Amino acid sequence: MKMKKNKKKILYLITKSNWGGAQRYVYDLATHLPKDKFEPVVAAGGNGILLKKLNDAGIRTVHIPSLERDVAFLKELRAFRAIFQITRNEKPDILHLNSPKAAGLGAVAGRITRVPRIVQTIHGWSFNEDRPFIWRALTWLFSCVTALFVQKSIVVSKHDLQQAKYMPLAGKRATHIGIAIAEQKLLTREDARKQISEIQDIPKGDSAIWIGTIAELHKNKGLQYGVDAIRKAREKNRHIYWVLISDGEEKKKLQKLVKEKGVQKHVFFLGYVDNAAQYMKAFDIFMLPSVKEGLPYVLLEAHAAGLPIVATDVGGIPEVVRDKAGIVVPPKNHQKLADAIELLLANPVKVSEKESEFTKMLEKTTALY
Repeated sequence: MKMKKNKKKILYLITKSNWGGAQRYVYDLATHLPKDKFEPVVAAGGNGILLKKLNDAGIRTVHIPSLERDVAFLKELRAFRAIFQITRNEKPDILHLNSPKAAGLGAVAGRITRVPRIVQTIHGWSFNEDRPFIWRALTWLFSCVTALFVQKSIVVSKHDLQQAKYMPLAGKRATHIGIAIAEQKLLTREDARKQISEIQDIPKGDSAIWIGTIAELHKNKGLQYGVDAIRKAREKNRHIYWVLISDGEEKKKLQKLVKEKGVQKHVFFLGYVDNAAQYMKAFDIFMLPSVKEGLPYVLLEAHAAGLPIVATDVGGIPEVVRDKAGIVVPPKNHQKLADAIELLLANPVKVSEKESEFTKMLEKTTALY
């Protein structure tokens, strides 16, 4: 008689527990793994919405107070000690790392505690951020060293896979598994606009054009260029309104910029909204003016909702905005963003709602485990 094989424990480690693309990725994997084969545990810094959602879904979580995105030497020592203790106590079969800091600290801790399988997912290489050259060079070196400690690096876009080929150590251990979304439920246009207008009073008549953005208010999202793009687009159509759903560290700066540009009656900050993707059909166009990306979940959601997209030519964005699904423009160029909005309004495109390939992504990831 054969003994029943035990489940494999997977410890997911991520730096921040807010709700962004990397957090959505961890949540989707942890909640959709075959329950008869895997036991997921998620450890994260902060005490954000990710941990709440996971707990509500019955996934065990571990809070790491000392694990934060900003770099500080003493905090890194405390974070490493905490990660080391967690990996030693949990004894995972697989350690799946997400975000650069979690990957760097977790990979070393995982090796010392002899975790059998260590995997990291690259949600866009950090050295692509709009930072000084020295910072980017050191980050590139850090990424190469981290790759030495993991058996496999999953990259979510073909763009990042191409970059990995020119990185010592990282190239041979990198594999592309594109992200995908599980089936999403969408509100009708009328209901979505009605519910959003209950949060803020946004004009919603027949002439009102809603440009939507669902993104963390972070420097990487290039939202300051979006402010100028809306200002320029309004010169041709005064019924344009920009609706931003989410929150983040750049909120006050962006609100100040909106006032300086005189568009405070046309730009609306809704803050964090749970299950924001269900409101996609409220928008006429989806805009993402990022200066750095991996492969954004939110564009998959916009595409699945049948929305035309205006986005920038960074990371894996062109891999999503294809087949006449929208327009890709150079980053940091508000005029091009405004021109793209004007072009789509003058020549509406029919975007077919795209079927999800989530099952395929899950199968490829579990096979790699």
